[in-house]
Amino acid sequence: MYLFIINNHSGKGAKVWKETLPLLKKMEIEYKTYFITKPEDLLQLKVDLNSSVKALVIIGGDGTIHHALRYFKNTEIPLGIIPAGSGNDLARALNIPRNTCAALEKVLKGNTKKIDLINVADKLCTTVVGVGFDAKVAEITNSSRIKLWLNALKLGKFAYVFGVLRGVFSYQPTDIVITVDGEEKHYSNVWLIAIANTPFYGGGLKICPDANKTDGTLNICIAHSLTKLEILMFFPLVFLGKHTLHPSVAIDKGHVINVSSNSNVPVQADGEMLGNTPISITVLKEELIVII
Repeated sequence: MYLFIINNHSGKGAKVWKETLPLLKKMEIEYKTYFITKPEDLLQLKVDLNSSVKALVIIGGDGTIHHALRYFKNTEIPLGIIPAGSGNDLARALNIPRNTCAALEKVLKGNTKKIDLINVADKLCTTVVGVGFDAKVAEITNSSRIKLWLNALKLGKFAYVFGVLRGVFSYQPTDIVITVDGEEKHYSNVWLIAIANTPFYGGGLKICPDANKTDGTLNICIAHSLTKLEILMFFPLVFLGKHTLHPSVAIDKGHVINVSSNSNVPVQADGEMLGNTPISITVLKEELIVII
């Protein structure tokens, strides 16, 4: 049996499910569905997670996956994805097609691999932890109705661009202390720190181009000492993965990362808000089975 979690918050998940359902019926696939609109709806999953489940299939985006992880992290049940979110950055990193039929075909073939996860504040993350401006952008984006409209138009990745334009004029960069595997480093006027298991966040922004979800290491990008105009010009470079050559960008990698600051700096993981600094982050090697 396949368990399908459908994120119905934006309406896009239900639309993708309507495309999926006839295919399952045609192939006489046994399944059970959970329609969710908030993370608490996932509590019912515990009842059905057993050895008869072939895969837990998310019809949603990175946020839905983020909240579902806690319920099946200690099982051998693989995660399948049919993209229906705003960013779909984990699906992008796993080369999962956006086409519903093609994504379902991958799920049913069942080829799997183990990938790393990020442990941050005792929560699990699949893609990127963001500290600073990008977390503020995630907060703005998640609370905006424009995200819902863009999702309906299949333009969800542009919601992040909207958040950048709204947030850049109010956000104030700050001084940060980051400790990577015991080595302490100080940075002034930091806009953002991205700690990445996969290259992408924000709907295709290649924030850490060399991040590898299976190497047991987290890649780090620190953007600092930029004016507001420069930070606006910075993000087009990120889409291309060319920002790493900028003199105000520091690149690092490690296994255990701690971030602290004099003032509260927002933190997000997989596009979901986690709170503020200080924060401790570690990599969990080969912690999640995914269908590829």
